[in-house]
Amino acid sequence: MARRPVASHPKLVHTRGDLRGPDAQRALTGVDVLWHLGFQLWRQRAGAEPEGTNVAGTTNVVSARPGRIVFASSAAVYGAWPGNRLPLDETVTPRPNPECPYASQKLEAERICADAAPSIVLRICAVLGAHADPAVRRASAGYRRVVPAATGVRQAVQFLHEDDAADALFEAGMSGVTGCYNVATEDWLEPEQISDIAGGRVLRAPLRVLVTGAELAYRVRLLGFGADRAVLLGGPLALDPARAREDWGWQPRQASGDVLRDFLGRHSSRR
Repeated sequence: MARRPVASHPKLVHTRGDLRGPDAQRALTGVDVLWHLGFQLWRQRAGAEPEGTNVAGTTNVVSARPGRIVFASSAAVYGAWPGNRLPLDETVTPRPNPECPYASQKLEAERICADAAPSIVLRICAVLGAHADPAVRRASAGYRRVVPAATGVRQAVQFLHEDDAADALFEAGMSGVTGCYNVATEDWLEPEQISDIAGGRVLRAPLRVLVTGAELAYRVRLLGFGADRAVLLGGPLALDPARAREDWGWQPRQASGDVLRDFLGRHSSRR
């Protein structure tokens, strides 16, 4: 069930429609396992806001009463805070940054899924690859020019290859386990390491300046994101994926540095 058409396959029935509409509920009624991957990451300059898809869409599809749910959540639910432990494991209480509604919506969607059926929630770090969201590709490619960093705050990010993310989603659905699991690389990158890979200069500024500047740039259409994404520079946001390996055997094949290096190389060659 998706808005975009997908490749034809004799065992696949594709229903094209909106997750918030009756077509989604009819198409998904009574499925054994629901992989709920639908979300809206970016704010819209005009049209539907993310809450409609992220919360109302989730409520609608789980009302189809699936037997089990695999939900693609986000590392952002933990919040980027200066005091974050490094790395974050699943015992840490999620605390989304107020400036990032997407993170709060994901956390609410986690609750909706858990209340509706036995669920496994995957809190996934940033995903890169040939099929990455265009805005994510542009933002990551921007590291070739500048690597923004907040003054006086340690930062740590992870980049997961899309194939590793796909494997995690599939294996989670086959595992039968429930609960929340981090899905991320075992390593992470700090601004200087990103700079070494991408070639961009590390630009440090107070967090409030970065957040305010990003929001102004978004409003005048210089950036595809605003304060909602810039606030994630407020502290280390690297996840510990050990529990997924221990409970259902998933582990990534590529490290964050390799994923970013490969992505930037391919992106540069396409340009």
